[in-house]
Amino acid sequence: MTDVPEEWMNFPMSGELLCALALVIVDICALVLMLMTGRERRVTERVWEKVSARMELADSKRRYPLGAEEILIGRHGAADIQLKDATASRYHALLTVCDGVWRITDLNSAGGTYVNGKRISSVRLHENDRIRIGATTLCLRKRSA
Repeated sequence: MTDVPEEWMNFPMSGELLCALALVIVDICALVLMLMTGRERRVTERVWEKVSARMELADSKRRYPLGAEEILIGRHGAADIQLKDATASRYHALLTVCDGVWRITDLNSAGGTYVNGKRISSVRLHENDRIRIGATTLCLRKRSA
């Protein structure tokens, strides 16, 4: 309490009041920070929902709406997009989105991942890019209504 002016110390319970005031200020600051963090998360989630709601991967038979920041593609039962393709690896590729930019990364698959006919390790995707995993070709496109 060395920073408190001497004349303030003459008031009854002034030290206790100052401590209480300091705690209230700290609590208000913490509350403001929590509210700002929550708002940022909600804004990010809304942006992500707009991005993901518009895109899908599709082949000649199926459409896969993209509704997560990371999408595992492969034969394994835990894959988000499960391919019934013996030439695809169990964990073949990972599709990610960050700030509205889609990217696909090959997960050291045996057969490789191809985008528009070129073998890739990781590449940014654009609308209408054709992704070949094993014998399966998927197209990144805007979701049809």
